[in-house]
Amino acid sequence: MRFPVFIDLQNRKIIVIGGGNIALRRIQTLLPFGGEIMVIAPHLHEELLELFHNHQIGWLHKEYETGDCEQGYMVLACTNDRRVNYSVYLETKGLDCYRNICDCKEECNFYFPGIAVKGEVVVGITASGTNHHLAKNVTRKIQQELETL
Repeated sequence: MRFPVFIDLQNRKIIVIGGGNIALRRIQTLLPFGGEIMVIAPHLHEELLELFHNHQIGWLHKEYETGDCEQGYMVLACTNDRRVNYSVYLETKGLDCYRNICDCKEECNFYFPGIAVKGEVVVGITASGTNHHLAKNVTRKIQQELETL
């Protein structure tokens, strides 16, 4: 079990490796918290491309290379390629950064939580990386409850 913590992402560099559905979901969750999001991917999901054109995220139009994570305060490996995700893990385990590897909870030093928000109230939900369906359901129920306040 992990201890929940809330961190200030304002003006912090967040590096996201991958430009597909997982990256989209994580970026949509992160956007309200003020981080400087840079996506490294050869292609972007249509909605991420729109965020890029609206200057909400940055984009390096290329494949991931070792060294790309060096400036990241938080690094998210969000590809469907185990080799790439593992390479991000190897690079970031020697860096002083928060790291989340989407396909291997053992390689993460934090879990990406479900988030429920209402005004200044922010609730983070996790099932310790074991049951995403349960965490999603609990997040939805808490969000519904917050909406009644």
